[in-house]
Amino acid sequence: MGIIIDIIFIIVVGLIILINLLFRSAVKTTKNIKNEANLSGFEIARKVSSKFCNEEPHIIKKSGKYLDHYNKDRNVMKLSPEVFDGLDLYSAIVAINTALEVDSQRKNVPVFHKLSSFLVITSYIFMIMGVFVNNILVIRLGMILFILACIMEFILISSLFINEDEINKLYDLVSKEKLLKPIDKYKDNFIILALNHLATLPYSFINYFR
Repeated sequence: MGIIIDIIFIIVVGLIILINLLFRSAVKTTKNIKNEANLSGFEIARKVSSKFCNEEPHIIKKSGKYLDHYNKDRNVMKLSPEVFDGLDLYSAIVAINTALEVDSQRKNVPVFHKLSSFLVITSYIFMIMGVFVNNILVIRLGMILFILACIMEFILISSLFINEDEINKLYDLVSKEKLLKPIDKYKDNFIILALNHLATLPYSFINYFR
């Protein structure tokens, strides 16, 4: 059983590394494409959230990279400076994806993002503690918690984009509100950029201190 946990943990870590490479490649590509709608990430997040939430969230600029998220408890959306002020495709897509989390149909997404971040930091504590006391069982418990956090984030991505009809409605919203141009570039990249929570999973707990 212990060897199986070790193998799964290695696979998960390898998968996160691959997702990081894919995500950062998409970031690099989309940052070089101007959003012809000429809207900042802040403006886009405000427009999208107003469509999904009766009580619009407070949108603030917060230092950090790739850690854009919605805090449901405080009804606050925190965007990194490059997204908040950005006029490129990357800023637009991240702003849209983050703003989707205010939707009542996706109400559990921000809650479980927070839970997965808690699992990550707890897993580190167990693994470090296990090394200090030389207890492989404690180390493996930490590995299991990290694996669970990764599985949770995979499930959250699928719940963020509920089904094909919802995705088409999202395309219609982006097009109707003129949030982003060209729309084809959005279709090509929005799911890849939605992997940001998985790509940043190893340090997602930083959001607790932002």
